Amino acid sequence: MRNLSLVKSLFHLKEEQQHSDEVLLASIGLSFTRGALAEIAGDASSGKISLSLTLLAKLTRAGEICALVDATNSFDPCSAETAGVALENLLWVRCGGDIEKAFMAADLLVQAKGFGAIWLNLSGLSKPLLRYVPKTYWYRFRNRIKETPTLFLVTAETAVVGPASQQSFLFSRERAVWSGRGRFKLLREFQLSFHSKKEFQGRPARTRAEFVYAGDV
Repeated sequence: MRNLSLVKSLFHLKEEQQHSDEVLLASIGLSFTRGALAEIAGDASSGKISLSLTLLAKLTRAGEICALVDATNSFDPCSAETAGVALENLLWVRCGGDIEKAFMAADLLVQAKGFGAIWLNLSGLSKPLLRYVPKTYWYRFRNRIKETPTLFLVTAETAVVGPASQQSFLFSRERAVWSGRGRFKLLREFQLSFHSKKEFQGRPARTRAEFVYAGDV
């Protein structure tokens, strides 16, 4: 991974001022609001990580600097690059399963400002451990990114942010289609669904949506 420069030129700063208030992922039908705290919850293989990588790909390819706080060292740079993420524009913080380090790193990144997105990935941490996270932490993040171009994204196997989140989605895997016989089969298609858990800025919550990935995986 090449060196990451966190010092932005005047040209890039002027570009940021022209960014839209929303980041639209047209292929999935979701949009995320800048300056907001968003949450995606779902079990393993529910699509939440793939969607997060799609978001990072869109932003980093546009030249924005993003940050990933990887609580359990589960991030795979090769998979991210395949998904289109420009790794030279991504700051990766590995926390080795230490939840305190993860939140400390996230807080420092929020204070630094200037990031297009900060992704706090808590996937892999136990649900009892996540329940001990004080709710004040989330409001602290929410207040610090308010009126900035930064999107703060949290992913976990269960909803953890609570009322502090401005956008909250629950992902689930509906079915998978396999080809072949015996022990060795090829995944041809899988169907995922998600629904929004709350209304944000006067827009009604999306009750349910489905999308299908087809092709060799």
